[in-house]
Amino acid sequence: MSVAIRGNPTESKQTQRLPREKETVRGAPNFIGVRHIGLPAKDPAALAVFYRDVMGMTIMRQTPADAPYGATAFVARHPKDEDHDVVFFSNAALAHIAFRVASLGDLLAFYRRIKERGMPIKYSLNHATEFSFYFEDPEGHLIEIYWATSLPIPNPYAEPIDLDLPEEELLREVDRLAAHFGVQPSSMSR
Repeated sequence: MSVAIRGNPTESKQTQRLPREKETVRGAPNFIGVRHIGLPAKDPAALAVFYRDVMGMTIMRQTPADAPYGATAFVARHPKDEDHDVVFFSNAALAHIAFRVASLGDLLAFYRRIKERGMPIKYSLNHATEFSFYFEDPEGHLIEIYWATSLPIPNPYAEPIDLDLPEEELLREVDRLAAHFGVQPSSMSR
């Protein structure tokens, strides 16, 4: 199937030079890649069942409508590799795309970079399974940057976290969470 495009794209005021393949910005913090998306859902639980039954995904956890962030459902294709691939939110304002970084140091470098660019941080959260912060791109898409702590926490958890704290203090928070939930921090979390 071919698609006809009218007009000359070089005449567009919005056209900018696209980066060449594999071109990167020097000094940008490193990230592993997109690791999950958050989608709005009228009925997160029913949608999770669909993804389980049709796509073969595992339902990792859910929250009811009266939870602080509303009804949610987390699903993963390979739960041993990634906590979740898709999360469904009854609150459409929580829809986002999430980029995973390899280390806490990378998370903090991204956090500082976003703040230095004058972009407002919407919130920084300790999810126990990950530390993250959220901000909007220039078109209003919600972006999450996160570092996985590798703590196997069965239920959704979200508390504010101060990412201006020193890295050592944030690592102690992983140990505190492990003790609180009675789990062992993985060597991957360091």
